[in-house]
Amino acid sequence: MNVVHKGWNWENIDSESWLDVSEEFLPVALKWREQFHSILDIGAGKGRHSIFFAENGFDVSAIDISESSVEIIAKEARNRNLKIDVNIADMTDLPFADGKFDCVVCIHTIYHTDYSGLKKAINEIYRVLSAKGEAYITFNSKENRNFKEEDTIDGNTIIKSSELEEGIPHCYVDEKEIEDLLSSFQIVSMSKITEYVRKEKRVCRVHYYTHIKKQEEDLNTL
Repeated sequence: MNVVHKGWNWENIDSESWLDVSEEFLPVALKWREQFHSILDIGAGKGRHSIFFAENGFDVSAIDISESSVEIIAKEARNRNLKIDVNIADMTDLPFADGKFDCVVCIHTIYHTDYSGLKKAINEIYRVLSAKGEAYITFNSKENRNFKEEDTIDGNTIIKSSELEEGIPHCYVDEKEIEDLLSSFQIVSMSKITEYVRKEKRVCRVHYYTHIKKQEEDLNTL
């Protein structure tokens, strides 16, 4: 089955969660602010991370598959007099040169594909990162209560049918699969977080939050 990558209509998303820097990512973001200079924001949404880094002097590129996302970010960048290179693009085929970015952030985005697409997206992140580049990625856990293997198309992926996410794929993984997917990287940290309340709203979801970096080449093997 061919999975179609489909984005949200961000004009219909009013949750404050998409306006602030992710609280899980914030400690890493603050570290990157002192260490790096360029970043790619994949699945940029309303631009919360792109805006943060642009305000801190970074060269920022932002992509989303949703036209509404790109329009919102471009407008906000103009209003704040910020320079953000924002484009519609697919995370499995990034329109950037090899080694272009010091870091990549991809929060609640990379799992909107099937398992094959997940592999492609991670390979693309590796390709566009600089030699000592780092990335921060979230994955959907199979421990989510709405994951049922019998509902999947490949053992991992469910195509949602709810109104907001109709037709949008959600790929679920476990720790072993994440380690396999990230085998080209060094894992700096990986946490599994179960959320029950977010911004005073009851939720029930489980995600992996992963901070990774490119492994340095062993000069003895060259």
